[in-house]
Amino acid sequence: MLADVSTGAKPQWRAYVVSLGLGLLLFFLMALDQGQLLSLIQGQVAYTQNLIHESVHDSRHVNGMPCH
Repeated sequence: MLADVSTGAKPQWRAYVVSLGLGLLLFFLMALDQGQLLSLIQGQVAYTQNLIHESVHDSRHVNGMPCH
């Protein structure tokens, strides 16, 4: 008699989509953000403070990404 393994073999596509979205958000924060994300909360002052940029500044350079 053959065992039914089809129910446990379904891909977890929701987990893949969430992981991809989280990874893209983290990449954006580390590599590209220049105040855009916090401008939703802080307004124009977020572009001059660059809080996220300054907190991940060294990790940008370690990964070979220019930022200025």
